[in-house]
Amino acid sequence: MTATLPSDLRAVFSHCTVAELVTIDEQGRPRARSVAPRYREGGSWIGVEARSDDVVDPHVALLFAGEGPTVLVQGTHAPAPRAMHVRPERVYAWDGDDPAVEPRLFDAHLEEVRSGHNEEPEIGHAAPAGGRGLWDHRLDELDCALLACVGPDGFPFAARLEIRPDPRGGVLRLGALPIGMPLDDGPACLHATDAGHCEGRGPCVHGDLVRGRSGWQLVPHAVMDA
Repeated sequence: MTATLPSDLRAVFSHCTVAELVTIDEQGRPRARSVAPRYREGGSWIGVEARSDDVVDPHVALLFAGEGPTVLVQGTHAPAPRAMHVRPERVYAWDGDDPAVEPRLFDAHLEEVRSGHNEEPEIGHAAPAGGRGLWDHRLDELDCALLACVGPDGFPFAARLEIRPDPRGGVLRLGALPIGMPLDDGPACLHATDAGHCEGRGPCVHGDLVRGRSGWQLVPHAVMDA
């Protein structure tokens, strides 16, 4: 299936040693973790070394962010012995670091389509949990991270972006968001890793994505080691 993708995207799959896997838990909340991807040229799936017996929703996403284009694969997973197979349904590719750049978008047949925006019908997602944020000192130095949310079509969506901690307000303010990222008030996850342009390794934050007066922000409800 991936054989019809441009060679620069197939090269990303082949050369990346770490990707970010986003799944959806039983309450409809996104969960992100670092995984080791495995790809065979032209194959119909991308393998990841991750347990699949705790994945309750078939909709998953893989973010490849390193040298070359940043590539997001939205797909469905199939369990395999000691691994997971992700069958691509939609592929986004951003060239360069400018979030204002329109992504290349490939549909379920991996043919390029004109719009960089997903136009699948909306099916809804979990509502925000609500309540005040739980601040943790590990959030003070957070400068960038992967943001994962659930799109209106039921697929996870993820992107790396700059983070501005606001301890007094009890929120993490989000920097410029890439074109094509579907945001709505609801559960979200921030995963700070040492991949891409982030410096060092930070925590994994679960909370509510909400629109504030100055833009989008995450209200943290749980902070765990990445």
